[in-house]
Amino acid sequence: MRSNISWRGGLMLSVLMAVSLIQLLPCYCDAHQERRPSSSSRSHGGSGGGGVASLKNRHLAGGVDMKDHDVRQRNRRLHASNNSIVSTRSLRNDGQLTIRGGSSSSSSSIISQTQRRKLVVLLVATALFNDMLQLTMLLPIIHTLVSSPPPLGVTTNKEVALGLFFAAKDICQMTFAPIAGILTSKTSANTALITSTVGLGLATFVFAEATTFRQLLIARGAQGAASAAVMCGGLSLIAETHPQNIRGSAMGLAQTGLAFGLLCGPLIGGLLFQRLGRRRTFRLAAGIVLANAAAMVGLMWLAPPERAAVAETVQKKKKEDVQKDTLVASSKRLLTNHDILSVTASTFIIHAVVGAIKPMSQVVLDEEFGMTMVKRSFVISIATVSYFISAPFSGYLSDRMSRPHLVSLSLVLMSGSAGFFALRHLGIWAFYTCVGLLGVSMGVQKSSSQSLLADLVDKHGLGEYSMVYALSDVADSLGLIVGPIVGLWLGQVFSKSVGVLSIGILCLLLAPAVLRIQ
Repeated sequence: MRSNISWRGGLMLSVLMAVSLIQLLPCYCDAHQERRPSSSSRSHGGSGGGGVASLKNRHLAGGVDMKDHDVRQRNRRLHASNNSIVSTRSLRNDGQLTIRGGSSSSSSSIISQTQRRKLVVLLVATALFNDMLQLTMLLPIIHTLVSSPPPLGVTTNKEVALGLFFAAKDICQMTFAPIAGILTSKTSANTALITSTVGLGLATFVFAEATTFRQLLIARGAQGAASAAVMCGGLSLIAETHPQNIRGSAMGLAQTGLAFGLLCGPLIGGLLFQRLGRRRTFRLAAGIVLANAAAMVGLMWLAPPERAAVAETVQKKKKEDVQKDTLVASSKRLLTNHDILSVTASTFIIHAVVGAIKPMSQVVLDEEFGMTMVKRSFVISIATVSYFISAPFSGYLSDRMSRPHLVSLSLVLMSGSAGFFALRHLGIWAFYTCVGLLGVSMGVQKSSSQSLLADLVDKHGLGEYSMVYALSDVADSLGLIVGPIVGLWLGQVFSKSVGVLSIGILCLLLAPAVLRIQ
């Protein structure tokens, strides 16, 4: 019995040793072949009586080499099949961004490209919401702040102080937009979005701690500068990560965050200011913005946004020529492109109409219709709700029809809004229609024009998206500055309707130029 057990144990040990030798044999033979001289030198190395021995050695070596070759081939086929199995298992039907191979390091991310794009839209929409929320929270309380005893308020020229306070944001945003575009192109859209959000939070904190009217102006201007960087970084990030066929929908969804902040800002600001006071209100707002920036850092670290394949290919082809240009040369090419200028002009004209109607609407509703402040706020909110609804819908349409046609449609709608403003003597319904068309026009123009600008950058090879969005932001702010000046001046010389109608006619004249864009 003991001999039988020892016989079986010896047999099993022999089998294991043989299997181990077979597995090690290919590696040994490869190393041995690298060390030994070539077969041709060995075959001719012997002489005389060594010829027969040389033939025998070559015959034996050839047999061993054939066997070794077969073993190596089998092992290679087995190794390749294992690699293919691992690679196949690492793939997912939803299109993951990284594929794991046999010997390569495993991917740390299993988030699909579609999910990353949705995350980018969410981040940009949240940033735009916070941006507009901080800017509009001041609307119901700024009159109280300016009317406070000095040094926080002013005792004389309160109207001038209010106008200067509201203009500070647009002036700083317009001035800083080109700088934001340059910084975004030199760094990245991710960095610009996060940095601008942090800057917005710090500016809001300065506003909470301000003790003089000058400090309030500085904080308001800093908010405008941060807003320019938010627009450049956020819109560039969407343009980089979304291909042309879905870019419009992404832009439209991101714009809903801006519209929601515009809708909620006055309500939240008034309620918090009444219960908490100025400092606690804006400290809380600053904390929310900084928490949003921290969440952006975490989410972008876990799932960093990646360029869309089409956009990345186009950018690589165009970037070689763009990098050779100086900043002045690339800006000149951008400013001399007729298609870019037509879209940018549409942004300027539409915001000029908005800037002309906005100050006059309060006067008209008070003097001609006798509405209280609450009712006036309700009427103005019609434009915000219309904007909130039309922005994503027009973004969806821009992926399925001509984007220049949609931009032209927004110009026609804005001219219609100016026309109904002039027809307000027919009844309050005409003014409601005016405000509703204004919001729809803004939503259609924002979603379609921002997508169209990215398409034109790809088409003409104009470099980074951030520069064209900086130009659009300049046109946006400039329209809001020029519109009230021209509208109020023409309103004083002629009538309140003349200024708005004059800019509305310019919208109609510009529409054919936008339609010619291919």
